[in-house]
Amino acid sequence: MNPQADKSVITTSVALVSALVLLATALFMVASLLGTFDSASPEDDSRRQAAVLERIKPIARVSFEEPQPVAETAGIKIADLSGKAVYDQSCAACHTTGAANSPVIGVREQWESRFAQGLDVLVDHAINGIRAMPARGGNPALTDANIRDSVIYMLEETGFEVATAEETAPAEEAEAEEVEEAEAEAEAEETEESEAE
Repeated sequence: MNPQADKSVITTSVALVSALVLLATALFMVASLLGTFDSASPEDDSRRQAAVLERIKPIARVSFEEPQPVAETAGIKIADLSGKAVYDQSCAACHTTGAANSPVIGVREQWESRFAQGLDVLVDHAINGIRAMPARGGNPALTDANIRDSVIYMLEETGFEVATAEETAPAEEAEAEEVEEAEAEAEAEETEESEAE
């Protein structure tokens, strides 16, 4: 063999081994640098445990506490809500878009058949739910009076004249008195006829 070729092979081998050692050293330094970023101090272990507990916690939990209505926790009492406020809070999502085939506020044709059933039937459907509509518009904290006010608000916004209970009470009392008087007169006439026979 040629001494020149031997020297060339040795030089190439030394250069190759040196490059590999240099590459291994560089990789070791990068790995150790990344390891310092990833290592956690003892105080960070609590954060890691908290993160693990957050990831594995149950989706729901059973609570025996009385739920507080959202409006009451915000400082507003449910009983103080107006019909418009109840509508905005619970009814508007469906009754402005017509979702689930609900009648749209302001579209009289969609409300006429429902209005013909009477206010009490509409309020009952709103309180107990009907078809896709949830009971109390999905807010169980609302009172019957809140629901009634909201139904009246929607009907009035659609263009219907709605007589409230306070307005109809005197008229209903007068009608009841007239019916009672007519029944009393009819009974008196029947008694007179039976006595005459």
